[in-house]
Amino acid sequence: MDLIRIDRKRLKMSLLEMGEIGHTASGEGRTRLALTEEDREGRFLFVKWLKAEKLEVCIDPVGNIWGIRQGKDGSLAPVIAGSHLDTVQNAGMFDGALGVLGGLEVIRTLNDHGIETEKPVAVAAFTNEEGARFQPDMMGSMYVSGELDLESVYNSTDDDGVNVETALKNIGYIGRDNLEASAYLELHVEQGPLLFREHVQTGVVQGIQGIAWWKGIFRGETNHAGTTPLEYRKDTLLAVSELCCRLRELASKLGNNTRTTMGRIHPFPDIVNVIPGRTTFTIDLRQYNQEIFEKGKIRVEQLVNEVSEKHGLCCSLEQVVNASPVVFPLSMTELVNRAADKCGYKHIALPSGAGHDAQFMHRICPSGMIFVPSIEGRSHCPEEKTDWDDAAAGVDILLHSILELAGS
Repeated sequence: MDLIRIDRKRLKMSLLEMGEIGHTASGEGRTRLALTEEDREGRFLFVKWLKAEKLEVCIDPVGNIWGIRQGKDGSLAPVIAGSHLDTVQNAGMFDGALGVLGGLEVIRTLNDHGIETEKPVAVAAFTNEEGARFQPDMMGSMYVSGELDLESVYNSTDDDGVNVETALKNIGYIGRDNLEASAYLELHVEQGPLLFREHVQTGVVQGIQGIAWWKGIFRGETNHAGTTPLEYRKDTLLAVSELCCRLRELASKLGNNTRTTMGRIHPFPDIVNVIPGRTTFTIDLRQYNQEIFEKGKIRVEQLVNEVSEKHGLCCSLEQVVNASPVVFPLSMTELVNRAADKCGYKHIALPSGAGHDAQFMHRICPSGMIFVPSIEGRSHCPEEKTDWDDAAAGVDILLHSILELAGS
């Protein structure tokens, strides 16, 4: 008997249709920031597809959406495949969407073949995974895991002062359901170069790096750029520039692939001939080793204080994300290995450098991840691409992993 495979053409068409939502007029990417009109449009299309497959559509209080295909034993929690549909600004087509629409394609394939499973099978789209509009990122899965309470979710605001509760009401996605899972699998593009450079179709993800984010402000003195001598200045942008360099040095010193990034820096008043008297900034620290991660967090906060004191500034620093490193259960990584072998796809083990919803679903049920290559390692940009055959290979592996978990 031939091995069951997913419908590659249907998967491609689904990704292309979803990819048109939020697509810019210039054709340089798509933008579906969380809880915007574009996100609402993507959600509407997803729900339409769920209903077309006769799934039970569920929505929880933070807007997470999932569709359930019932199993023989309705008392059992479902096996869930999922990811997210929101994007960063000017994003590619595959990040997040592949995991959601790959999960949908698994269910479509089960329906095509009339396959009954012992446990229910579900596909989920989590709210605000990217954190591009509201912080923290991975908000939907943090809520499900109990890491973030509903009040904290609702009170998170964007740069314009709009909070999550208002944004959810505006797009009509506040529900009352509660997500439960017996297991969780997430298919995702790697967002790095390893699989592409090694010419390997799939990656079995062993775990996810710890991620810590901070928001900070340096306050000094706004003054005239032409009349204020260097020795009398309290230049907050100069201090942030030094901090950025010292954070890079810290990453090198900690080693073991530690990564530090300052992704947002906003000087005020942002005028060509005025010394910035206030500068806001962000810090991103990532590390897979728990001990180094904890050491790094302490050192980051020390560096902020050292630089502030050196330049005679006041500072404030708030940690907004603190996701510890995750190691997926051996049972889940071996499951994905078996499915990849069964499908005949070459695979290697690797950690994830990016955060994913599996990082928090891991806290409530056995979880795992499957990676497929990102061409040239590009992601979070319009140039993000994945070969269609590689995308389909990942969904084939997802299908056979879920068949084993759900009991076909």
